[in-house]
Amino acid sequence: MKKNLYITRGLKLLSFGLAVVLTTLLLQTFLLKRIDNNTMRMEAFYLEEKHSVDAVLIGASDVYAGYSAPYAYEKYGYTSYPYATQASPANIVLPQIKEVLKYQDPKMVIVEINAFLYRDSELPNEASARMFADNVPRDNIWRDYLKDAIPEDKQIEYYLPIIKYHSSWNEYPWKIKYLNAEIGLKQKGYSLFRGYKTVANEFHCETKIYNDELKDNNETLPLAVNGERYLRQTLDYLKENNITNVMFMRFPHIVTESGVTRFKRCNEAAKIIESYGYDFVNLEQNGDWAGIDVNKDYYNWDHLNVYGSEKVTDYVANMLQTKYGITKTELTDKQKAEWNDSVNHYHMIYNYCQEMIKRRLELGKTGNGGTTVSEDEKSINTIKKYARNHPDAGKYSVILDEEDS
Repeated sequence: MKKNLYITRGLKLLSFGLAVVLTTLLLQTFLLKRIDNNTMRMEAFYLEEKHSVDAVLIGASDVYAGYSAPYAYEKYGYTSYPYATQASPANIVLPQIKEVLKYQDPKMVIVEINAFLYRDSELPNEASARMFADNVPRDNIWRDYLKDAIPEDKQIEYYLPIIKYHSSWNEYPWKIKYLNAEIGLKQKGYSLFRGYKTVANEFHCETKIYNDELKDNNETLPLAVNGERYLRQTLDYLKENNITNVMFMRFPHIVTESGVTRFKRCNEAAKIIESYGYDFVNLEQNGDWAGIDVNKDYYNWDHLNVYGSEKVTDYVANMLQTKYGITKTELTDKQKAEWNDSVNHYHMIYNYCQEMIKRRLELGKTGNGGTTVSEDEKSINTIKKYARNHPDAGKYSVILDEEDS
């Protein structure tokens, strides 16, 4: 009898333990976790079919606001993806490259170098690290990143993120718009926006702008200790592994007085990159190469709007095809249909932003502000509603399915 009692109790304890483990896994997988536009962008990359992405752009918000993969596909025929998270720090760049090359075999990887330009005193915080670490597979690359970047006593919070996010109930109902979009993402198996995010605004800077004065300025300032360390570590890895399909770029920004020192650190980074034999293009110094208008093409100091992102995408696409000979991958009919769906959603984004910018200008609103458009349920519904109510308005034609019309 006692033996049976012990067995029964043991089974109950085991069942209780399994229930706790399963509940914990379910909560941290679906509810008590970080979820935002970075989550959507990163998760969607891993849904892209193997050998289907021709070019990948690595970086931070400069990249996912300044480059449109659907626009590039429609106009130039190649597939691409912005593998980028907000305020991405320098120690994430090499893991990003490794992840991209593990899960895809792109013909070219473009690294935007903002991550290497921070001062040591202004390094991104834990939230910036988590925008990458919380959203990638728990593979050897991820584990090596934790060992290098995260204090040992904090690493358990990355293995069990519910420790960090157990109190994130208070972020609801705000997060529902992303949870519903995430469900849609996984059901479809691809991203509607292909990582693109923007703000419907035309920013007019009211302080002195130095962009024109810096076109011929090659002055340098040293990189911060960690910035140079991780830049050289990245370049050493590329050279040692004979990885040649990588080039580096600085996306356009409005340079004010406070940004001149960052500009000079960029010049130093360029010298280091070129000393390793890799190409570097500075669109911050040479925004006119892409036709950037500092009074029209930004939604704030550091980020391009829909007008500017099309210009930079044009520049990048022409560079990839003329200088590097990038040709499009042959896609299946299913893949083509999915990319065409993303193109259609990009058309809706552009038309909506074009109208919202026009309205803001009519009201004299040219400072920071405007409606954010990212791959969340609210944004998707907003652009569809605008397209439904204004089917003939805007630069692009839009196809509405029965559900939307």
